[in-house]
Amino acid sequence: EYLKTHSVPDSLFLARIVDGNPIFYATDNFGSGVTMRANSMYPGGTLGLNVTGANMVVGVWDGGKVRDTHVEYAGRIIFGDGASTLSPHGTHVTGTIIAQGVSASRKGIAYQATAKTYEWTNDINEMIGFAAEGFLVSNHSYGNIAANLQTYYFGNYNTQSMEIDNVMNTYPYYQVVKSAGNDRSTNTLSQVQNKGGYDLLSGVSTAKNVLTIAAVEQVSSYSGPDSVVMSSFSNFGPTDDGRIKPDISAKGVDVSSTNSTSNTAYTDLSGTSMASPGITGLIALLQKHYNNLNADTYMKSATVRGLLCQSAREAGLNLGPDYEFGWGLADG
Repeated sequence: EYLKTHSVPDSLFLARIVDGNPIFYATDNFGSGVTMRANSMYPGGTLGLNVTGANMVVGVWDGGKVRDTHVEYAGRIIFGDGASTLSPHGTHVTGTIIAQGVSASRKGIAYQATAKTYEWTNDINEMIGFAAEGFLVSNHSYGNIAANLQTYYFGNYNTQSMEIDNVMNTYPYYQVVKSAGNDRSTNTLSQVQNKGGYDLLSGVSTAKNVLTIAAVEQVSSYSGPDSVVMSSFSNFGPTDDGRIKPDISAKGVDVSSTNSTSNTAYTDLSGTSMASPGITGLIALLQKHYNNLNADTYMKSATVRGLLCQSAREAGLNLGPDYEFGWGLADG
C-alpha cells in the first residue's frame, strides 16, 4: 500500500514494512589489516601462523552483483542468487575481505578465501540457507535509512533484530557482521541534534548476537587509547536496554579496494560499510587458525564474539567498553 502512494528513489530499496512504517536499506586494505594486526597471522607474520583464509567461504550480502571478473578475485566468487546489476559498493566490500593482492596495498584480510555473494532483497531466507550449509560468517554493510525512522525505532530491539538472532540461535556456529551506519554526521537528524549522535543504531544493528562494527581511522602503530581516532560519521549506541553497541571497531576511513567499473579498477571509500568487512575477514582467519589446531571443528559464534571483544585494544577517552568504540579496536 505504501508504494501506491509514495515514490521510492532508485538508490533505495524498500526492505519491509514494520508497524506500518517503510524501512529502507542503503549502502551504508592493507591499512585495514595493519589496524587490526591481522597481518601478524600471515606467512612471514610475527605470529608464525601462515593463515591466509584458504578454503574458507564468507558470505557477502549487498546491493547488487559483485564484479566476479576482477583480477583480485581469481575465480573465488560464487554467486548465491541471480543478481545482475553490478554493485560498486558490494565489489569494494568483497575486495576488503578476499582481494588476492595483485595491487599489494589492496590485499584483502582473508586474501585466499572465497566469497559467496548475494543481493540483499531476500537476505534472511538466503542467510538461513547459507548457515545450513555450514558456513561460518557473513558481511552485511547496509542498513536502515535513519531519516525515515520514527524516534522510538532507534535502539529498539524489534522484529529485524529478532529475526537475525533467531537465525544465529538456530545455527550457533554462524556469525553475522553488520556495519553500524554512517548517520552521525547528518546534522538534520534529531538523534544528532538532541543526543550528539548517541542512540543512532536500529534494526539488525541492535541484535544481541550480531557483531555491530564502528569505523575508525587507520592505526598504523598502536600506542594507547589515543591512537584510535573515531570517524566523523560512525553511529553510536547504546541499545534501549543498555547493551554495549557497537561491539568493536575497525578501519573505515579511506579504505582502498576493488571497484566494479573494470577488471582492474580500484577506489577509496569511507564508511562503517568499509569497517565491517575487515572484521568479517578477520573472523575467517581466526576460524581457519582454530581449525588448523582442532581438525574438523570450528568455534561457535559466541566464542568468536568473546574472543574479539575480550582481546580488543582500549580505544577512546572512556576506560573499558563504551557506546562509541564498543569494546575497542579489533586485534588479530
